[in-house]
Amino acid sequence: MSLYTRALKKSAIAALVAAAVVTGMNTLPAADSATDIKVAPVAAATTSSVNGPITRAEILERAQYWVDKAVPYSQSAWTGDSLGKNYRTDCSGFVSLAWHLSDSKTTWTLPSVSTRLSSLDQLKPGDALNNIDRHVVLFIGWTDSTHTTAIVQEQPRPGLTARQTTYSRSYIVNDGFLPYRYNKVVEEAPTPTDTGMTNLVGGNFGSTGNADIVAVEAATGKLFYYPGASGGKLGTRVQIGSNWDTMGELTSGQFTADAKLDLAAVDNQGVLWIYPGNGNGTFGTRWQAGTNWDNMRDLAGADVNKDGKDDILAVESATGNLYAYPSTGTGGLGVRVQIGSNWNGMDEIVSPGDMNKDGKDDIVAREVSTGNLYVYPGTGTTSGGDALGNRVQIGSNWDSMTNLVSGDFNNDGVGDVDAVQARVGDSGTLYTYPGTGVINGTATLGARVQIGTNW
Repeated sequence: MSLYTRALKKSAIAALVAAAVVTGMNTLPAADSATDIKVAPVAAATTSSVNGPITRAEILERAQYWVDKAVPYSQSAWTGDSLGKNYRTDCSGFVSLAWHLSDSKTTWTLPSVSTRLSSLDQLKPGDALNNIDRHVVLFIGWTDSTHTTAIVQEQPRPGLTARQTTYSRSYIVNDGFLPYRYNKVVEEAPTPTDTGMTNLVGGNFGSTGNADIVAVEAATGKLFYYPGASGGKLGTRVQIGSNWDTMGELTSGQFTADAKLDLAAVDNQGVLWIYPGNGNGTFGTRWQAGTNWDNMRDLAGADVNKDGKDDILAVESATGNLYAYPSTGTGGLGVRVQIGSNWNGMDEIVSPGDMNKDGKDDIVAREVSTGNLYVYPGTGTTSGGDALGNRVQIGSNWDSMTNLVSGDFNNDGVGDVDAVQARVGDSGTLYTYPGTGVINGTATLGARVQIGTNW
C-alpha cells in the first residue's frame, strides 16, 4: 500500500485506527484458522539486547514464552518477557516482544523496523505476516514443502490467549497479509550438510550379533551395508543398492513375521515402503505400506506395545503429535495410536531397544531448543497414551551431533547410540556411545569412542 493510499485509508477509518488498528487489534473472523497446536515449552533466551541483533532461534523462544504462559489478549494490558520488560498484549505487542524491541509497535509502525519480502516463499521462522489494517502474526514455518499451510503464533483477539495455529496460504493472500523480516535478525550458521553418509539406520541386519549400519552415500545415492564388529566398530562396507537419494526417513524393525530385520523408507512422493530383510545385510523386493508419509518425520522402529512385532513411530509435522503405527506382521500397518504430543520440539528420534534392562523398547530423542538428549522409557503398552514413561536426560550439547542411529552395537544386551560430529570443520567423525544400563535408576550412555571418519 502506498503512503498516499494509507493516508486516505487512515482518515476514512480514524475511529477504528484509534480504537483498534493503532494498538494492533485483531478483527479476524471466528473461523480464521485451524485448531490450536500445542508445542513443548521453551525457556526464553537472554542473549540479545533491546533493539539489538537477534537470532531466529531467540525470536521463537521469546514468542514461545507468552504462548506457554497463555497470556490473554488485551489492548490495554501489559505483560513482561522473561527479563521483566513489558509489552502490550495485543498482536503487534506480541511481535514486538518476539523481536525484542524497545517498545510495543503497532501494525502500522512494525514496517519501520522491518523489510517487506517479495514473496511468501522467502519467509523464514521469526519473520512476520502483517496486514497493517487488521492483524500481524509471527511466522513459524510451513507444514510441508508445498507451502500451502503456514504455522504461526499470535495474540488472536479478545477472549483468547497467545497461541500457535495455522493459516492457509489462500487465507494469507486473500486477507492481505504481507511478509516482513526484522531488520536486525541474525541468520544462524546453517546446519552442516551431509558430505559423506546420510540417512543412517542401525540394527542386526546380518548374523554377527553386533548391530550393523545401513546408510546412503550423499554424493552418489548408493546404499551401503556396514557389518557390525567387536567393540561397537564396523567392518568393510558393501554396496547393496543405488538411487537411494530419492528415499528418506530410513528406519529398521521386524515388520514381518520371519524374525529378520527389515528396512522402511519414504520416497520423494510420500510413499512408505518396506524392504524385507534377507538376514545377510541385503533386502528383498519392496512393497508399499502407506501413502502421505511426507506429512510425517523422524521415523523410528520399536515394539512399543510388546506384541513381538516392531511398530513404526513418527511425528506428524503439522501437529507435533507422536504416533505409533502397529505392525500387522505381514509388512502392513494397523490403525495408528497417538502416544505423545508436543514432539515438534524434538528431533533425531531413534530406538536403541532396551536401555534400562526392563525388557521394553525405549526411545531416544534430542530437544532442539537445548541440544539435550533424552531417553523415554517404554512401558510396553499403547493403551491410554501411556506408551512412554517420564523422560530422563542422558546427554547435553547434542546439537553438535547429527545422523543419530541406534542399536546394540557392542552386543552386550543394552542399546547404544552412534552419531556423527556435525561441527563446522569436522570431517564427519562417527562415534559410538555405549549404553551402560541403569545407574541409580537412570539409563545412561558411557564415554564415546571414535569408530569412523568421513561420515
